[in-house]
Amino acid sequence: MMRGRRGRLGLLTILLLPRFAAAQAPSSTDSHDHPTWAIRVNSEMHRYFIDEPNCHSLVYFRTEIAHLNYQHRMFHIEAGKNTDEVKPLRIGEVAGRTIQQITHDIRGEDDSHLLLRLLVVERGPGEFCEIYHQEWMDGGFYQEVLPASLAEVESEAVLMTHDPLAGNGNWFDEYYWSFGKDGPIDLRVTERIRAIQKNILPKEFGVMNGGGFDVEKLTYGSPVWGPKDGHCCPSGGSVQIKFALKEHELVVVSQSYREN
Repeated sequence: MMRGRRGRLGLLTILLLPRFAAAQAPSSTDSHDHPTWAIRVNSEMHRYFIDEPNCHSLVYFRTEIAHLNYQHRMFHIEAGKNTDEVKPLRIGEVAGRTIQQITHDIRGEDDSHLLLRLLVVERGPGEFCEIYHQEWMDGGFYQEVLPASLAEVESEAVLMTHDPLAGNGNWFDEYYWSFGKDGPIDLRVTERIRAIQKNILPKEFGVMNGGGFDVEKLTYGSPVWGPKDGHCCPSGGSVQIKFALKEHELVVVSQSYREN
């Protein structure tokens, strides 16, 4: 079994986002591909990858919260000082690999609590590897956090999370994994969409709303806002992207920007 190195997670509180910031800012995750069994970390808009696998038994991920060592700056897990309500959920099986979601509601002595969700995938008999680590404080960052699920995409299974953020911008934390012969592959959908928008949209044009990605059709579409447009009234045209899965990797079939 392998033990992953851990770094501290930071809490980034965003009260107001500059116009188009969510669509055009560089991704907070690395731009290069990551190895199979890399861990995507997501702590309230602080996002990055850990490339070293973290693999243990299911019992470890369900019980050893003090040893997970992902520490939200507003909440510290300390052995013997926290209570933990654990909710395991079997998501399904892909290519002979069982997928489990494990949610921890960890409470401190002052009754504050950290919510922690892990997605772990079976790598070998009795061995599961963490591929997604999500943590958030109770208090409204998300509208809700929905169970992970499997979607059928071009005759293969894709693991997905799709959590609506608080507010009225229709933004989502959404992540997708396909499965190759060696294990799960992070498709990095959001990062790819943002990179395409940055390349094809005119300067000072952008996308003010979230959503727009259809995983089953592998398409993305959104209206575009000009530099003087209000939130109600995009006048900058539209952007359309068509993807495909090729050898379990996400590839761009077409991309276009159309002016009004």
